[in-house]
Amino acid sequence: MSDINLFGWKMGGPAGRTGHEVLSAVKDGAQSTLEDPQTQTDALRSADTLLWSYDLSHGHFEFKGDLRNLDLALLSGRVTLEDMTPVFASGEIERLEMALRAQEVHTAADLPGDDQVQCMLRLKDLRLVYFKGRKVARHLLLGTLTELSRDMRRVSRSAAAGSDLGLHDVHSDQLTGLHSRQGFLAAARTFLMREGDYDLVVGDLNRFRRLNEALGHERADLVLGILAQRLRDAFGETSVLARLGEDEFAVLTQRGFPRVSERMRNALERAIVVAGFDIHPTFSMGAVSAEGGEAALASAELLRRAEMAVEAAKSKGIGAVASYKRDLESDGLTRLALEAELRKAFISGEIHAWYQPIVNLETGVIAGFEALARWEHPKRGVIPPDHFLTAARDLGMMTDLGTIILSATVKCLIKWRAAYDLPEGFFISVNLSAPEIERLHLVEDVSRLIRDAGLPAKCLKLEVTESDVMRDPDATARVLDALRDAGAGIALDDFGTGFSSLSYLAKLPFDTLKIDRSFVSTLTSDASSEKIVRAILTLGRDFGLDVVAEGVEDATVAARLHSLGCGLGQGYGFAKALKSNEAEAFLVASLGR
Repeated sequence: MSDINLFGWKMGGPAGRTGHEVLSAVKDGAQSTLEDPQTQTDALRSADTLLWSYDLSHGHFEFKGDLRNLDLALLSGRVTLEDMTPVFASGEIERLEMALRAQEVHTAADLPGDDQVQCMLRLKDLRLVYFKGRKVARHLLLGTLTELSRDMRRVSRSAAAGSDLGLHDVHSDQLTGLHSRQGFLAAARTFLMREGDYDLVVGDLNRFRRLNEALGHERADLVLGILAQRLRDAFGETSVLARLGEDEFAVLTQRGFPRVSERMRNALERAIVVAGFDIHPTFSMGAVSAEGGEAALASAELLRRAEMAVEAAKSKGIGAVASYKRDLESDGLTRLALEAELRKAFISGEIHAWYQPIVNLETGVIAGFEALARWEHPKRGVIPPDHFLTAARDLGMMTDLGTIILSATVKCLIKWRAAYDLPEGFFISVNLSAPEIERLHLVEDVSRLIRDAGLPAKCLKLEVTESDVMRDPDATARVLDALRDAGAGIALDDFGTGFSSLSYLAKLPFDTLKIDRSFVSTLTSDASSEKIVRAILTLGRDFGLDVVAEGVEDATVAARLHSLGCGLGQGYGFAKALKSNEAEAFLVASLGR
């Protein structure tokens, strides 16, 4: 790059000095190395790093540093993303584009959010580079690009030679630098020798497997590294911090206020932008209290109790926290009993479809229903899905569950269409899990059901979540296209909470967006939630999609959604999920308004 004054440092001129020349200049009384522009340039070169700026309003990058040293001469001058395409491996520049576009959307809509850009990208020659930066003005981002391959080769060689750089102690986690499980047990043992009151919290990162599938292992590892650093920032050196397993972190520290679980959640559950994806990490947490001193509980036993509490938290739903209690000791046996009973429930017909109304917010008339699975246990009564869906997933029974709900829903549609004058566009939506999307004969089965029932287009709607779509976007697109051609409507559920990019709204055949209840429930109390809802409604209008707001709990929220232009609402404010005969009664009452 020749004679560009980008960050106050003028580029060009003679090649940079060697480290010996820099040290000699300092000894000779030259200006401080940190203030010397040439020394700064040398430092960038030695770190295999470039500085960059990106103009959001014009879409231009400028890079500063030794481009020739990194073999990136094509990035000289002002360059667009299109200009940069020849430098990167196929598809990689699109990831960077999505990260930048997210900043453009936040700027245009004045949305809150993480102003950082973080992307791990592969060059055409297979080297890895790490983009990192943040917004410093409304239309300006500044950051660094670091080429990582040289350091990775150095670590690899050191590991082979057995040096300390590459060969980590078994007590240290190689990826994050936190304690490993073995290291935690040893450190906790020493930590608990001191008198005092302590809390141990173990947090399990939800849906990490899907994150791995969506981003790849290298980018998922980057997320784990960021989470580990957040733990260090929040708890410092006065606590024992560990990565116990692939997606499990632990904090042992002195009891205080706020509670450790709250501090841990506040530290970890903030958005991360990686390769153009907005990652919103959530954790299921288990907590256990302990007294330090001579009578302190063994660290292994303390950890066992905390991990039992984690399992209890998972049974409550994503993002819950649970404390260890004695009655958890029987939960292992309880889970085995649950799984055995669940297998019998599928055979004996205890799994049923219930239906939650979806209402036109302008007229108040029923627009459709969402079918939801319920287990009607002969002795324990109705068991909600968050108590058995995890077990069904672990047992590989999600496709069986989907078949039951889909068949029941089509029967209801046949019955109600024959008996009542349903409003135009009436539909029932059914959730489609990841195993069902991947099922071999899904499209043929859905096509046959729609054809045999004589259902009009989009009368049967299939809902998919962002996280399930991102497991394999291209394969999912083919399946959803075929389902749409078969006559099914396609809805994107929980919009705004996963790690999809806006580009998939154009590429995938959605006709409906569902705003997640986390935004709707705080609509009237949180200005940020209203901005997000406004933005989603704008996206829906721009893409010609229907928008359903989930979690409508009262008339005030319903009225506010209607004033913002939202057409459909769903939630306890209208009705909970109803048995099929109760749903039919609700339908009749609504049609008779």
